[in-house]
Amino acid sequence: MAWRDIKKSAPPPPKKVTPPKKQKTEEPAEEVHIEEARKKSPGVISWEAPEFIYYEKTPDWYWSLGIITVALLVIAFLGQNFLFGVLVLLSAFTIVLYATKRPRIIRITASADGLVIDTKEFPLEGLKSFWIFYRVGGIKELSILSEKRLMPHIKIPLGDANPNEIRDFLLQYMYEKRQEESLIDLIANRLKF
Repeated sequence: MAWRDIKKSAPPPPKKVTPPKKQKTEEPAEEVHIEEARKKSPGVISWEAPEFIYYEKTPDWYWSLGIITVALLVIAFLGQNFLFGVLVLLSAFTIVLYATKRPRIIRITASADGLVIDTKEFPLEGLKSFWIFYRVGGIKELSILSEKRLMPHIKIPLGDANPNEIRDFLLQYMYEKRQEESLIDLIANRLKF
């Protein structure tokens, strides 16, 4: 074999590789997100919103309520259950009162201490996690899971507030945990109540 043949068949010499410069280790994405939120947002965030979503009731809605009420009263009369009849009348009257009630505009404030909704205070220690329900053209509310047994979910309307800003702010203080809409909420939204 000639010198040329050996030179052609030999593998090329390895290239000198310089080790990369030591870079700062990156924090997990969630922690970076929280740090960015802390830089962007002040120590307090607040917004105004109606206390509940108001749906204009049509005459058909009131007719439906009337028909259901009369049907239940007939059942109460035929079963000679007058207490049930009184309960039906009181329920129908209460539903009409709430259906015609217009929402007040309330102020919601969130800080490191907790939440203030109108005049009610909720300390941060009693709040577990939050979730924002948002559908374009539909529901737009903040749901907070609390440690209270009688009121485990606190529903807060967002009004015209930016859900992303509120989410970024709340991530500094509590966990975000997915929640499902309750059956009562689904029925109320469906019936436009």
